[in-house]
Amino acid sequence: MSVKLDLSDRERLASLAATRNRTSHFLMKQAVQDFLAREEARQAFIADAKASWEHYTQTGLHVTLGELRQWSDTLTANPDAPMPVCHN
Repeated sequence: MSVKLDLSDRERLASLAATRNRTSHFLMKQAVQDFLAREEARQAFIADAKASWEHYTQTGLHVTLGELRQWSDTLTANPDAPMPVCHN
């Protein structure tokens, strides 16, 4: 696999590689790995949100914003405070 970069991007990459005492290949590989991890995390977040919404539409179970705020306010004094219970 290859990536075609324009001259200015190749020069910028070479400059960064020299500054970091790494190869351009190393930096590109790291950039791709970072991109994949970030995009996979984004996809997982979206999938979790969709699953949560589907669960809510099927069950009606929820926690109100007030309940969540009250719980979060107690976390400073009691980090082990139980989360609010979902209800209809």
